[in-house]
Amino acid sequence: MNILRAPEGLAKRVEFEPLNSPYRSNFMRDRDRIMYSNSFRRMDGKTQIYLTGENDHRRNRLTHTLEVAQIARTISQGLELNLDLTEAIALGHDLGHTPFGHAGERMLNEIMSPQNTVKIPESPFFKDNEEYWNNPYECNEDKLKATVYGFKHNMQSVRVVSSLETGYGNQGLNLTNYTLWGMLHHSNLRYKKINNGAICDPNYYKEYAQAMSVDNGHEAWSFEAFVVAQADEIAQWHHDLEDAYRSHALSGKHICSIIKDTLITIMNEADKKNLQDMEKMVSSFHSEYYDRSKFVALASKIVVNTLVSRIVDCSSQNLLTIVRDNKLSENNREDFFKQKTGDEARIKTAIGFDMFDENGYIRNTIEEQLKKFPCAIQTEIHHSPEVERMNEKGCYIIRKLFQAYSTHPQQLPDISIKQFMIETSDKNIKSGYNYRNNETASVVSPGKIRSDFDVFWHDDGSNDFLIRASMIRTICDHIASMTDHYAISEYEKLYG
Repeated sequence: MNILRAPEGLAKRVEFEPLNSPYRSNFMRDRDRIMYSNSFRRMDGKTQIYLTGENDHRRNRLTHTLEVAQIARTISQGLELNLDLTEAIALGHDLGHTPFGHAGERMLNEIMSPQNTVKIPESPFFKDNEEYWNNPYECNEDKLKATVYGFKHNMQSVRVVSSLETGYGNQGLNLTNYTLWGMLHHSNLRYKKINNGAICDPNYYKEYAQAMSVDNGHEAWSFEAFVVAQADEIAQWHHDLEDAYRSHALSGKHICSIIKDTLITIMNEADKKNLQDMEKMVSSFHSEYYDRSKFVALASKIVVNTLVSRIVDCSSQNLLTIVRDNKLSENNREDFFKQKTGDEARIKTAIGFDMFDENGYIRNTIEEQLKKFPCAIQTEIHHSPEVERMNEKGCYIIRKLFQAYSTHPQQLPDISIKQFMIETSDKNIKSGYNYRNNETASVVSPGKIRSDFDVFWHDDGSNDFLIRASMIRTICDHIASMTDHYAISEYEKLYG
């Protein structure tokens, strides 16, 4: 095995649990807990690009996740990294995704950002709520420092397995530090664009920073995490291409052109032959009658095989360079992981489509070329009328759900009310019950919890910024957990 595989000796959980089977590692246990979670199953009803249920052959969030796991495992096997950790990160990376895809994610981030412009008067983050945001804006630096803002699906994935899934004690699924770090870092920690002037760098994930560290707070980074991040991109490229083809957003000729323009220089001879077969299909006299299933299979085969082969070839050489330059052996590998960080240029670029040059820098020989691939797909799919209508509909439903729940939080389900009481336990102690954690709260009946909540909310909640912020986070958690059709159903129940 590669000496740069994640060091299992540094893996830890917030609550220690001894291994009870000699054939199951910590990372295998992480993988299994994720796969058996409620959040994992709900991904079957969440949008990838197109609204779920509109076409049975289009991807949803769950099928995307399974493809990411398969691609990531293949890459890690080629690099001799830890397959169980790779699979655990891949299976958990999108657990925090919202209904209605990335449009829903951006809407929740906007609502959860300070001085947002989405009209939810009960929110302490609403720009026109002078009770919390006195002018000038700079006067509220103490509130801005609070780790309560924003939403991003990778951060929510960590929150889901650390707080919201409650099957394994008081630390959610109690996953290892390496799995949590990989789930968080499969995507950026910032948005590329700021929405409507609101501060939109989410910070609420910092609550779990200690759970994602090794000794002395050092981050539990791994090359397996970077493998999953790349596999996520590869999976999106190939299945978005398929979905665009099935939706007639891209023609067969256009798909051949995209593949040829971006991948031909790094394709092997077998896949060049496959591309030629695809071109023959769509250029024949009776091209409207060609075998569309075979065409899709060939397109996916070419894209995945070309990109995976390239990344394994380049990354294996980069990892060997790191081993050589750092004089690594089994005796000092743990020290290497504790001394280096995942932000270092050579670390975070080692898993990629290009090799280091003689000075240890990525050559970037095909990076610009590969950027054409997602750009072409985004141009034809993400701005198509069908997707734009779905995105706007999803954002509208999320806004209306948020308005309804924030106006009258008693409409939230029992599990959300209990979670809120747990997260504000230091302030609702007057109820006479101990809501310190899930274990102690679970012995109280749902009716009693709701009664205590009602008194607490009306007596103390209306005037405390952090209590209000916790309620908005609870509502955000509930909406983010919904499937597309459950969100639509809830909207119809609330508004008719």
